[in-house]
Amino acid sequence: MKRIIVIVLMLSFVCSTVFTAGTTEQQQVKTITLATGDAIGSMRNLAGEYFKKEIEKHPELNLEVNHVQGAVLGTANQIMDQVVEGSVHLFGNDIAWIVPYDPDFQPISFGFMFRDVDHMNAYFKSQLFLELADKVAKDNDLRILAPVPMASRMFFSVKPLKTIDDFKGLKVRAPGLEMFVKSYEAYGASPTTVAWNEIFLALKTKLVEAAHGPVADVIANKWHLAAPYITRTEDMYAANAWYVNEAFWQGLSDAQRKGVQDALETTNVWSFEQTKELEQELIDQMVSEGAIYSATFADREKLRVQAINAVKKLEASGKWSAGLVDAIQAIE
Repeated sequence: MKRIIVIVLMLSFVCSTVFTAGTTEQQQVKTITLATGDAIGSMRNLAGEYFKKEIEKHPELNLEVNHVQGAVLGTANQIMDQVVEGSVHLFGNDIAWIVPYDPDFQPISFGFMFRDVDHMNAYFKSQLFLELADKVAKDNDLRILAPVPMASRMFFSVKPLKTIDDFKGLKVRAPGLEMFVKSYEAYGASPTTVAWNEIFLALKTKLVEAAHGPVADVIANKWHLAAPYITRTEDMYAANAWYVNEAFWQGLSDAQRKGVQDALETTNVWSFEQTKELEQELIDQMVSEGAIYSATFADREKLRVQAINAVKKLEASGKWSAGLVDAIQAIE
């Protein structure tokens, strides 16, 4: 009888141990709530799906990704607020959304601040950027991860943009970010704030006469069907960044943080190559559907001079640290 009782107790202990171990292991699995905000099929949306698959390749990380696709969580600005509060853990979208969190990020969204994508990439690797990113994480519970330059933004307009005079009074869609507004004003345009998912209708109804973005993001939103004139000005380079709630980030293990960082870097490489390869193909598709593409803008240098003069006046007014514009432009 005693032997039976001992055996029963031993079995109970073993079962309890296995159950507890299984529960502990289950508790270690963390779900990353991811948002990308753009239309399903857009480059950012596809990047979110790519990242999810990269994480799924590594079950040892005990991470899973819930990718909330499309614009169901609101505008990019609203999703950033959700990252800060922690209801969204990770958000992949434009680098410009970091700008409101520290004044020294403001110049990076101004027209003609970067010479090309190599210059922008060098800035992202510089101490100037890295120290500022750490400061924002500490002050705002929001960390920026793995920013990567993408393609040049282009203007999609309802009428041709051939000279600098064509920008005068042009009603250009702007996101709810001051530096985009100030850039377009420096070009002579009249910016109007419109949410990303409402741009097509705004162009169609001529609430705005132009919008600005990389073709890989635009194609899913069909701007070219409402604004058929595509103009490459090489004034701003789109960059994607990943924003993570700092408390969530610090709650991950070292291995999990490294795994997420590696997956983001892999996703960035894929995204950049996809954007590069697809750009001309997408332009050709838009042209076949009635768009008219201008590969150069004759008055680009005049536009650049106006923009640089305007951004230096903003700096002189105390908008950010003195000398920052020159420091960014001096990065090799």
